[in-house]
Amino acid sequence: MRVAPVWEEGQGPQENADIPAGYTYLLQLVAHDLVQTSFPVSVLENTATGVRNDRAYRLKLDTIYGGGPEVCPFAYVARPKAARSRLRLGGGGINSEDKVEMRPKGRDIARVACEWDPHSDAKRLTDVLIADQRNDDHAILSQLTTLFHYLHNGLLTRLSPSPASGTADSDIAATYKAFLCARGAATLIYRNVIRRDLMKRVLNRAVYDRYNLDQPQLLSSASARQPYRGSLIPLEFTHAAFRFGHAMVRDSYKINPANEFPLGKVLRATSYSGPGNMPLRRKWIASWSLFFDISGRSRPQPSMRISPHFSGQLYDKTLFPPISSDGAWGLAYRDLMSAAFAGLWSVNSLIDEIRERQPSLIGSDRLLEDRSYRVGRLRAWLEQNRGDLTDADIRTLANDPPLSFFILFEAAMGPDDPAKRGKTLGMLGSIIVAEVIFGAMLDDRMPTGSSPGSLEDPLTSLSKRIYSANRLNFVPEIETMSDLVLFIAEIANLQDADPTFL
Repeated sequence: MRVAPVWEEGQGPQENADIPAGYTYLLQLVAHDLVQTSFPVSVLENTATGVRNDRAYRLKLDTIYGGGPEVCPFAYVARPKAARSRLRLGGGGINSEDKVEMRPKGRDIARVACEWDPHSDAKRLTDVLIADQRNDDHAILSQLTTLFHYLHNGLLTRLSPSPASGTADSDIAATYKAFLCARGAATLIYRNVIRRDLMKRVLNRAVYDRYNLDQPQLLSSASARQPYRGSLIPLEFTHAAFRFGHAMVRDSYKINPANEFPLGKVLRATSYSGPGNMPLRRKWIASWSLFFDISGRSRPQPSMRISPHFSGQLYDKTLFPPISSDGAWGLAYRDLMSAAFAGLWSVNSLIDEIRERQPSLIGSDRLLEDRSYRVGRLRAWLEQNRGDLTDADIRTLANDPPLSFFILFEAAMGPDDPAKRGKTLGMLGSIIVAEVIFGAMLDDRMPTGSSPGSLEDPLTSLSKRIYSANRLNFVPEIETMSDLVLFIAEIANLQDADPTFL
């Protein structure tokens, strides 16, 4: 059977204007907010180490707040004889490269020199003062972390009492109230953006509509048997389906109107890789209209379509070295090895399991319903992209494809219209992602609610639980990252920031 190439002849992977580039890294932040594992399974080579594939509190911005000021004091601004409540920010002063101070200062995450490192000095900021060290994986992610710090601090400023409003004890109590309300509000806003913007962009629309309900019918509730991995985040999500974001990565990024960098430089702009170049200089400060479609601004740079094609820079041997001395290298290889070592369900078994629990989901998609059709399309694609594969390799992979590869393949094959291929996940990938994301919001429900309805109701309920009054009525209906960025610009006084925030 002959099928058309994934992309039009000679074009290769295409950009996806439906998903601006910033969502690639919002997905990474969400991944960190779901899973706390410190080491990739591809490096550990087995799962006998006891590393937990989960977080105690999922999608509640633990990746930003950690355990709060008492547990992660380093992430919060120290105040003399007062409780900590504001998240740290850093950078923005005059240095050898930037002759003018940024306005305001604090356009980066906070960074410090490691005192016990004999090679460190004031110019080598080797450590970051944030709750989750993974959020300094690269410059775009650390800037996105800064964005959420601004969200919290801006909310806190609106909620905090005036200084010396009473006794020391009453001031501390008021500070804790403001902190809890700001954190709760930030989390409700974040979840609303995930539900109504991020998931709407990346999921197959039929799957999105099925799960975007107050009480979605999860597959785990459709059978008496345990879901993929019990109550933990399933490895099929962390080591296969949710890694689709790696295929969305661009070769280069325009960080702000004056500066564009190749991906390799973006990935190396961290305290780990370049402590002598920290804090981030002016050239690395993000203008968010280049990452999200902010109303009235220039069109943002798009992500890449979802497919089994990765940026060439993700095959950089210095960034992603071989796991063993004689092994292959690159992020795609690591993804495949992680999946292999984790012992995931096979594609065929997973489809059969979902069919048993919810037949209508599988029956609506020919690639999942018809195995012979699926094998034929896989074989045709592999023959067109065979590289060093032998005929035996192609037969094996077509009949039993790795789940991480199949998620990308089904997205790329997509609808019959070539213009829409790779713009969202396919059916199987969407089901796995929706089960985890909507399931986490359902299982770890906020006391004040988090549903497809208005944001106003849960915010009002939150404030009344803490203050017995609605003190969050200044928060608008924030549904998208565009809404969120504009709101942060307002509450953090960043409309006229230099370098530009918007």
